[in-house]
Amino acid sequence: MSVRILFISVCAGLCLSLLSACSSPLSSWDPDDYPVKSGDTIFSIAWKYELDPFELARWNNLSSPYVIRPGQRLKMEPVATTASGGSQSAKQMSKRSSSGTVTVRKGDTLYSIAQRHNISTQKLASINGLRSPYTIQPGQTLKLKASSSKQATRSAKSPGTKQRPTTTSSSTAYSKKVTWRWPVKGQVISTYKYRKSDRKGIKIAGKEGKPVKAAASGKVVYSGNGLISYGNLVIIKHNRTYLSAYAHNRKLLVKEGDMIKSGQKIAELGKTGTDSPQLHFEIRKNGKPVNPLNYLPRS
Repeated sequence: MSVRILFISVCAGLCLSLLSACSSPLSSWDPDDYPVKSGDTIFSIAWKYELDPFELARWNNLSSPYVIRPGQRLKMEPVATTASGGSQSAKQMSKRSSSGTVTVRKGDTLYSIAQRHNISTQKLASINGLRSPYTIQPGQTLKLKASSSKQATRSAKSPGTKQRPTTTSSSTAYSKKVTWRWPVKGQVISTYKYRKSDRKGIKIAGKEGKPVKAAASGKVVYSGNGLISYGNLVIIKHNRTYLSAYAHNRKLLVKEGDMIKSGQKIAELGKTGTDSPQLHFEIRKNGKPVNPLNYLPRS
């Protein structure tokens, strides 16, 4: 009988503990944060959510080599400090742009503002009469739309402030041209279609074990199998603007941090994460998928 009573008491204690845990607020939980898992890198996380990895790093005050650790929480959108000392997300701040202007915040670059408001950096610079290296400063007001007046190309500046050079993450600092080549020769069995999650690149059929080569020179920023549906994956950074990915490999021959030359063998073609031997090849421009066939030479 005493054993039964002890068992009931233990069960009751566990139930009370669970109820207490459920009723207590999860103050550390934030839906806008991403919890870093083992094997994650800034580049793999940015790839998964189609973000610019360099902007993701900046939002989290990370500098090269962008070291992150399991359990760490990352902000998945820019957060700005308000005049009252609070913070607002990009979604909240976007309401202010309905007037056709935006106020530069600390840490902003012309590139990041252009990305937030779905406008090209060059067009935004032209509207505001800015020239490379596109220097902007906190408090400055930028126009998001061209005006019909002659003053449309003039940049509105904050009164009583002096122009000071600020660090910019504009792609002009990484203007090295990328010369693309086919990563593997074979029949293209699936083409790019942005609105379909499994067609953010092209699929090239081939014999298992066939060499997979780098489509351009660069640095390996991911080598592993932690991204769902990609199988064994390699991601290469070519410059500030372009990344490329090689998925479903049988074997990976490079590791993160390796410097790669165009045409260098980086993997063996396989079928990890898919049903038949093939290479899934993607190109990302500023974090967004683009059609590889617009970049690869005509065969």
